[in-house]
Amino acid sequence: MRFFRRDRSHPTAAEQAGARDRMLNAASEVLGRDAGAPLSAVARRAQVDEDTARQLFPTRAALVEATVVRGATRLAGAIFLDDGPPLTQIAMLIGRVWQDQAPVLPLTRMASRGPYRRGVEKALAPLRATLREAVSAAAGRHEVRADISPAAISWLIEQATIDVIEAAEAGALGDTDGLQLVITHALCAAGLGWAQATDVAIEARSRLAGPDATVPEPTAPDPMAADSMAADSPTPDSPASPHD
Repeated sequence: MRFFRRDRSHPTAAEQAGARDRMLNAASEVLGRDAGAPLSAVARRAQVDEDTARQLFPTRAALVEATVVRGATRLAGAIFLDDGPPLTQIAMLIGRVWQDQAPVLPLTRMASRGPYRRGVEKALAPLRATLREAVSAAAGRHEVRADISPAAISWLIEQATIDVIEAAEAGALGDTDGLQLVITHALCAAGLGWAQATDVAIEARSRLAGPDATVPEPTAPDPMAADSMAADSPTPDSPASPHD
């Protein structure tokens, strides 16, 4: 009886799946630091030979798209509304998004504004629904602006969050506390004044940090920085509009 050994030059499905996971994990790390890194750099970090890497992801764009969609799917699946009033829920949701994305801002910026946004938006649908739920509750309590719908307010909050992510990725925030800014900027987009937004942000940050942590005292916002950010804000025709 003759036994035939499988040709080890052809990886098994499990080996292919393992290599794909390593590539995606490495892409989050490498592209999270340098959005322009080539596919070969990701393959080296993943310890996957370049031929296998290109079988899995024929182009760099395919790798980036798979990475950002996987990240968006994971983030959306992990988001929930904390106990508390709606404004605190909104603040904590935005705070959790920032904490999750701050280590990989270059990749986040590509996901939010780049050619991959359609797939990312689809993956983020559960997160958007959760945000809209909290905004609707706040609207029912007359705690947010009443001149536009909760859907439009949710879109403004999303765009405000992207504003801060882009500013942070570009190095434009300087010594500004990114977590504090992203929460207050989002709440101001919902119609709160900066002082009230700051109070809500402090409470949310305290809860996010845990009972034993010390939350730094925020500084008063820089009006010139706020004006600059507002000038750069997208219009309702920009990506990620709820009307798309």
